[in-house]
Amino acid sequence: MKKHHDGPHPEHTFHLESPATGIANPRHVVVGIGSEPSGGDVLDFALSLATAEDASLHVVHCIDAEDQPVETDSPQFEKRLNSAMITQRERALSALTSHPGNWTYDCKHDDPADLIVSTAEKYDAFTIVIGAPRRGPISAMSQLLHSSVTSRLDRQNRYPIVMVPAGVKSRTWTHKAT
Repeated sequence: MKKHHDGPHPEHTFHLESPATGIANPRHVVVGIGSEPSGGDVLDFALSLATAEDASLHVVHCIDAEDQPVETDSPQFEKRLNSAMITQRERALSALTSHPGNWTYDCKHDDPADLIVSTAEKYDAFTIVIGAPRRGPISAMSQLLHSSVTSRLDRQNRYPIVMVPAGVKSRTWTHKAT
C-alpha cells in the first residue's frame, strides 16, 4: 500500500492506494464519505457498484467540522481529532480490502464538493456516489441555500450522482441483469 502525506496537518491528511493488483480497470467510481454513521452504508454501496461494474474505487473523505471534537480549546482536541481520523481510515481500509480491483483513499482538508469533482475528473469517473441529504432544519436550510455538498454536486453536469439514503444496504441490488 502506497502512502503519501499532504497538506497543513500531515498527521490528518493522506493518500493511500491498493497494492498493485495487475488489473487495469478502465472504469472508475468516486465515493464521498463523511464521519456520519451512514458513511459505512455509502461505502458498501459504492464497493458493490464498483465490483459489479469491474471498476476502480476512489474514496474521498474531507475533514470538516463534523469530524472535529466540539471543544476546540481543549488540550485533548488534537488527540481526539487524530483518533477520529484513525477510526475513519481504519473503517474505510477494512471495507476496501474486500474490493478485487484497484482503489484509492484520500483524506484532506478541502471543500468536499470540489474534491469529489476533482477526483472524478482525475480518474474520468463514470459516476459519483454520496450519501443522501440528512433530515432536519439545518440540512433543509443548506439544501435551500445550495450550500450542501449534495446540492452542489447535483448542480454539476458532468457526472451522474448516486445518492444513498441512510440505512440502504447494497446487497439487494447488485445482481446484473442477464
